[in-house]
Amino acid sequence: MKILNRSFLLIATTLLFANTIVVAQEHHDAGPKPLDPDEVISWLKKGNTEFEKNENIKHAIDPKLRMELAKGQHPQAIILTCSDSRVSPELVFNKGLGDLFVIRVAGNVTDDAVLGSIEYSAEHLHTPLIVVMGHTNCGAIAAAVSDQKDDDAHSASINNMVRTLTDKIQEAVLFINAKEPDPIRNALVSNVEFNTTLLRNSHPTLSNMVKKHELKIVGAVYHLEDGKVEWLNY
Repeated sequence: MKILNRSFLLIATTLLFANTIVVAQEHHDAGPKPLDPDEVISWLKKGNTEFEKNENIKHAIDPKLRMELAKGQHPQAIILTCSDSRVSPELVFNKGLGDLFVIRVAGNVTDDAVLGSIEYSAEHLHTPLIVVMGHTNCGAIAAAVSDQKDDDAHSASINNMVRTLTDKIQEAVLFINAKEPDPIRNALVSNVEFNTTLLRNSHPTLSNMVKKHELKIVGAVYHLEDGKVEWLNY
């Protein structure tokens, strides 16, 4: 009798353990459903319209959501934008915790640290969309344009650290030259388009994901004056 009880216990334990492994594997393999980047853009546009019109604005932070997000994140869009205090993607697109993977740097320029952050979200978090978003009245853009005029007094006022930003923006203008009549607007658009091009051609991670249609990279301009996001070439 004891032998039968032990045999039954062993079989039951083995089946329970095997079932646990299968369930865990199924949960791991399922993961979040892949997102369509065009649907994500529509989702961002809807949020921006709500922000622009001050409708359905999200403010409250749900404690349950915080606890859930502590287990992992699945942001739907990567936003590379400026550090300007007036530009907050979560507010501009009316989104909450866990929705956006945001990288902010003055002039929304790209370097190795920025690229590494973007690659992490695109490859490991499976985020299907990158938005490079400049904005109107950008101090970094204005400094780069003024510096291009060879104004010695102005150039002397730009320290070496700030110059790393303005040099990148000037490179973008020379490389793209969006041919906008206003020099500030031209620098702004050229800088956005330069960085979207740079990211699309970033080998191997981002360029391969773009080729496989797993990732879309677009440019945008946020207008401080009315809160509207202008989408470039989309």
